[in-house]
Amino acid sequence: MKTAMKLSLGAFALAMFAVPAASAFASDEEPAAALTAEQVTKGRQLFNDNGCNACHTLADADAAGTVGPSFDGDTSLDKGHAVQVITNGQGPMPSFGWLGEEDIDLIAAYVVQVKK
Repeated sequence: MKTAMKLSLGAFALAMFAVPAASAFASDEEPAAALTAEQVTKGRQLFNDNGCNACHTLADADAAGTVGPSFDGDTSLDKGHAVQVITNGQGPMPSFGWLGEEDIDLIAAYVVQVKK
């Protein structure tokens, strides 16, 4: 019984150390530089020209779609995830990989920057 108790306490102590240590080494996506007004305009245009507004809600683009997720208020959406989904598609959303890396990157950055 004492051995089990020591093991439990040892595991607890290890967990108490491991969680903060892991957090110290975790690297969230680096905050990107803010888009220029010209980039925001182009990102909005790409968003609307490629039909993103038909499925998604994004106030800055006057988009009120109801098929896909609303971007406004989505605090968990980051640029890396947006790039991945735009490039490869997910669920009912088709891939937009044919747009090219530069346009995909701009759409993702635009959505992440302007979502309210």
